[in-house]
Amino acid sequence: PTSPSQKGANAMGGRVSSVPGMSVWSPRAGARGKLATTGDLTIGSELDPCLMPNTEKRSGPLGVAAPDSLGVACRKGRKPKSVPNQDAWCARISEGDMSALGVFDGHGEAGHLVSHAVKSGMLDDLTCAARSGDDVTAVVEDCYRRAHRKVCGSWRLKAWDSGTTATVVVHDVPQQRLVVSHVGDSGAVLLRRSPQGLVAESLTCDHRPELEGERARIEAAGGRVFFDGRCHRVLRHGCSSGLNMSRSLGDASAHEAGVSAEPDIRQTLLGPEDMAVLVASDGIWQVITPQQAAGIVARFPADSAMEAAGALADEAVRRWFARSQGQVIDDVTVVIAYLARRSRAPSEDLASTMSLLSSPCSEVSGPSDGTSAPPTPAA
Repeated sequence: PTSPSQKGANAMGGRVSSVPGMSVWSPRAGARGKLATTGDLTIGSELDPCLMPNTEKRSGPLGVAAPDSLGVACRKGRKPKSVPNQDAWCARISEGDMSALGVFDGHGEAGHLVSHAVKSGMLDDLTCAARSGDDVTAVVEDCYRRAHRKVCGSWRLKAWDSGTTATVVVHDVPQQRLVVSHVGDSGAVLLRRSPQGLVAESLTCDHRPELEGERARIEAAGGRVFFDGRCHRVLRHGCSSGLNMSRSLGDASAHEAGVSAEPDIRQTLLGPEDMAVLVASDGIWQVITPQQAAGIVARFPADSAMEAAGALADEAVRRWFARSQGQVIDDVTVVIAYLARRSRAPSEDLASTMSLLSSPCSEVSGPSDGTSAPPTPAA
C-alpha cells in the first residue's frame, strides 16, 4: 500500500526508492526542465515541517526545475528528538556574471529556523561583495558578522542556543575564480580530472574545538574544550553541554565562550581539468570521504547530476543506518554543480549557467576507510 507521504511524493513527480528501514523520495529524472536564461534566479530549500525520516526537503520557487548539470538531495535524518530537517541550501544563478551556492546546517531547538534565515540573505550579500572590487576578505567577513548579528537579534529564532554552519562559494564567472567562505563543519570539495581518474580536493576545513588555534581562542574567552567520549565540545563556565564546533552563526551563548562567526576565506582559480564542485553538510562527510564521494560521482555522466546526488545521499543514509542500527541518522544534504567552460555560451544550455555555481562542503570529518567509530551529529 502507498502511504500518504508516498502519494504526495508521487504527485510531485517523484519516485520512492528503498533504503534500510525507510523510504526516500527523490525527483524523477524526466521531471527536470530548463530555467529561464535571462536575469538572476534564486532557488533553494524551504521551511518544511515534515518529521518523517529520509524524506526530501521541499524547495522553491515552485515550478522551477534544476538543469541537468545541478544535482541536489536534502533529506531529513532520524534523531532522538523529533525536529524538522535543519539543513538548508540555496543557489543564485546569474548568467555570465556572478553565481553562488551555499549549504547551511542548523543545530539546536530552532536550528531549522536559523539556517533558513541565514540562507535567505547571505548569497546576495556575498555575491555583491565579490563584485564590489573592494578587499574581498574584509567585505566577506563583514557579511558574516552582519548575518550573525541579525539572527542573534531575533527573538523568534531562539539563537541563544541554536545556530547554523554556513558554507558559501561565489563563482566570479569572468575571472573563473571561486571565492569560498565557511564557518562550521559543512564544506566544499572540488572534483578534478586526472590520469588516475576523478580526484577530490577539499576547499574547506572543519572548525573543530580541539584544533590548537581554535582552542586558544576559546580558552582566552573563558570557555573550555571538553571531550564527551564522542567529540570535543565548547563549554561555558558552569554548563554541562556545549557546541561541537568552534565557529558558527547564531549560538549566542557559545559565542560568549569563544565560538566565532569569523569565516575562513579562500580564493581559487579554476583550471581546465576542474570538473565539478560537490557541496554537503556533515551528514555526508562524517560517513563518506571526499575521494569516496568522487568515486560515486564518477559513475554518472555530467547530465545526470541529480542521480549522482541521490546516489551519494543513499550511500550516506545506508552507512549511518548500519553504524547506529538505525537509531541516529544525521540530516543529509549534498549539492553537485558541474563547471562549464568559459568558452561555452550560456544560451547553448542553462547547464552553462548553473554549472558556474560552486559551493562549500565540509572538510573530511568522517572515516577514510569506513571502519572507525560511529559518527556524531551536531548537538
